[in-house]
Amino acid sequence: MRILKVCAALAAAVPFVLFAFQKGAPIRSTGAPIDGGKDCAACHGSGPANADARGSVTIDNLQPYVPSVPQALRVTVKHPEATQWGFQMTARFVTDPTQMAGSFDAVHADTQVVCDSGPQLGTPPPCTPPQTQFIEHSIAPATQAGAGYAFDVQWTPPAQENGDIMIYVSAVAGGAALATDHVYTIAVRVPLSPNAACAITKIPTLRTAVNAGPHAGPIAPNAMVEIYGADFQAGARSRLAGLGDLINGAFPTQLSCIAVQIGGKPAPITYVQQDQINVQAPTLDAAGNVDLVVIANPGRPNELRSVPATIPIQPLAPAFFTFGATKSIAAQIGGTAVPLADPNVVPGGRPAAPGEIVSLYGTGFGPTRPAWQAGQITSGLSPLTTSFTITMGGTTLSTNDILYAGLAPQAISGLYQFNVRIPATAPNGNLPVSISIGGQTTQEGAYIPIQKAGQ
Repeated sequence: MRILKVCAALAAAVPFVLFAFQKGAPIRSTGAPIDGGKDCAACHGSGPANADARGSVTIDNLQPYVPSVPQALRVTVKHPEATQWGFQMTARFVTDPTQMAGSFDAVHADTQVVCDSGPQLGTPPPCTPPQTQFIEHSIAPATQAGAGYAFDVQWTPPAQENGDIMIYVSAVAGGAALATDHVYTIAVRVPLSPNAACAITKIPTLRTAVNAGPHAGPIAPNAMVEIYGADFQAGARSRLAGLGDLINGAFPTQLSCIAVQIGGKPAPITYVQQDQINVQAPTLDAAGNVDLVVIANPGRPNELRSVPATIPIQPLAPAFFTFGATKSIAAQIGGTAVPLADPNVVPGGRPAAPGEIVSLYGTGFGPTRPAWQAGQITSGLSPLTTSFTITMGGTTLSTNDILYAGLAPQAISGLYQFNVRIPATAPNGNLPVSISIGGQTTQEGAYIPIQKAGQ
């Protein structure tokens, strides 16, 4: 009888077993980070996954996905000395790995589908959202040494695309002749197929395009923009760009079958719904009037283009982002994620105290060093190159009270961040704030709430 390592939770009751988990394994054992990163090595073998380079696990026949179109996959496990085999697999959206990406079906009797419904070994399907799903061996098949084994699996991608998908597999190669089982893992990123259908049937209609900070006003190159109109999506569908949509580390120029051109250049898209699109204005060489076009089903035979709208682009269009429909500046208490806001406006928010350091956010403030193209995600600090002044409640801040002014690190290149110290003389209440740069000033009425300590 072969002695194999088993999970510590089971070892006390079952210290010696043949190929631990002959009929499936504990769920959340695929190596997916969102599930804690646990793989089959937690219950098998004496070392980490992929330690023995003689073996492997592969996913064969995997193609860029088309929503709802099934793919016949084959999970192949190999090792030159192994005679017994097992695996577990799951699929998750890159943008939101807590969400199951599609569904699995067992093709043969050697596999089974289980739902993450709480018990350690899961429960049989059907799985009900938001339960995630795993497919795994239902028996640990035995073969001649070194023959390897292939598990056939059907994966049906989700009906609604949500960017790239990660498929995680953890597999075991074991057998009586081995001193221990060997564990292998693989994670494969699956993009949306360029041939995926786009079925918007109405020509998009444009109404207006405005600065996304105050939801009104002028636009500058690289600034964040809100576009309003109709028929940007079919029905009530909305789509937020996330990690699963990034292309070479930048935001996409097509999202949910929509593209936007400003001044003849593609605009990176961050959000789409039926009557609104959020984009970043392209990096344009000159200011002036330019055409804006919304394109449905871009690059496909059924492509539909809106009637062009002419919009003015100016070199600078500084504006604060605000919380909702208020004029409370989108801001945080310095060095924390606590919103600088009245808690009645933003739950969990609080006013700032005089002398405290806070971070204010906006768009349209112009060039930085280094420069970034539209859609790129910044790294490090990128301070403004144009002179500016910041005024709080009538007090112009000194350079000692401006700790940083430039692009927000690790964010889209249209988001600016200002780390400042609130004047010691700031009174309780809503403190007006403005930034002037290149002859332009942020929107009137923007403020942050102040409350002195102990008052």
